[in-house]
Amino acid sequence: MDVDYDPRVLELSRLAMLWATVAPAHLDAAGRALAQHDEVSFAASTTGPTNLYAAITCHDNRALHTYLTGPVAALPGLTHVESAPVTRTLKRAGLLSAPPGRQHPAE
Repeated sequence: MDVDYDPRVLELSRLAMLWATVAPAHLDAAGRALAQHDEVSFAASTTGPTNLYAAITCHDNRALHTYLTGPVAALPGLTHVESAPVTRTLKRAGLLSAPPGRQHPAE
C-alpha cells in the first residue's frame, strides 16, 4: 500500500533525500535494513555513482542528524552517504487545500 501524506500531520517537519553507496555484496541487506527504518518513507536501489536512495522524514534537524550518524552509518557495507534537506515542496499528490477563508475549489 502506498499512502501520500503531508508529514506535518505527524509532526515530522524535516524532510531529506539520502543517497548511499554500499558495497555490492551488501546491497540487498543494506537496502532491506534501510527500508525498515521508521524514518524512511521510500527506498530504492539505483544505478550510477550511488546505489541506494531513500526519502526521509524526521521530527527536526537534531533527529535527522541522529538518524544519519546512527542507523544510516550502521548500514552493512556503507562506504559513502550524501543527504539533502527538502526546504520547500512545490507539488505533492493529495488533496488541494484552499487558503484560509476560501472554499475548497471543488465546492
